[in-house]
Parts: sequence; structure tokens; C-alpha cells
Amino acid sequence: MKALVFVLSLLVFSSAQATTITVGNSLQVVDFKDQHEQSIGVSADTKVLLFSRGMKGGDIIKEALETLPQTEQPAHLVYIADISGMPSLIAKFVAVPQMKDLPFSIGLDREGEQTQLWPGDKETATVIKLEQLKVMSVTQAATASELVDVIK
Repeated sequence: MKALVFVLSLLVFSSAQATTITVGNSLQVVDFKDQHEQSIGVSADTKVLLFSRGMKGGDIIKEALETLPQTEQPAHLVYIADISGMPSLIAKFVAVPQMKDLPFSIGLDREGEQTQLWPGDKETATVIKLEQLKVMSVTQAATASELVDVIK
């Protein structure tokens, strides 16, 4: 009986730990390497966090950032991509080299562990607005124009 109670309490604790971050929660300071192997991260200064969990979300962010002039992009914007679902050889020899041609940095979560609790799906881009790492809003954008409207 004690073993059953212990197992059930572990299950409840584990599921409580696996909750997606929502408005009102705080993110941790986290660092990544970008496509140029430079350090990029989410810090207390970050105001707008763009996040993609899949290729479609990444394409939405790429299109939005390429069409929005740098002067119109919000200050303290950080873009992080979870590329853990991509086969490592594809990432190493195809995707990351292509990313090097982009005019903006992308923090890469290669293992998916640092962003596992961040909101988002593979079909949309996620915009997380922050104030001193506290999540003020979370918006999913299904198109580049929606994304531009959210971050302007």
C-alpha cells in the first residue's frame, strides 16, 4: 500500500512539473548557441521572445523578420528554435548552414530540453512577451502577417 501511495505521488508530482509555461509564470535565464556558434539567450532584458518548435513555425518567423525592417522590430527581441526533432545530420549539414545566411540570430535548442515547457506547437510561431522574465502574454501566430501585427 505504501508503495502504491509513493508511486501515485510521484506521478502527480511529475505531471505537475511538466506544465507548460503560461501568463504569470516566469522564465529562467537560459543561454543557447546561435547558428554562428555565438551565445544568445533569454535574460531579464528580453522583451519579446519568438519561439518555434517546428519547421512551419520557423518559416513564419523567418518570413516576418525578413519583411519587417530592423528599425521596426521591437528592442530586446530574441528568437529561439527547438530543432531537437530534426535529424542531427540534416541539422548539421543542411539546416544550420542555411540559417547562417539569415540576417538575424537564432538561438538553437538542439536537445529540446531547455524549451520543453515553453508554449508552442509545430504549426505556429509563438510570441512570448516578457517583463523581467515574467510572461505577460503568449500568442500563437499562424502567418507572418499575424506575427508582424503581434510584435509591432
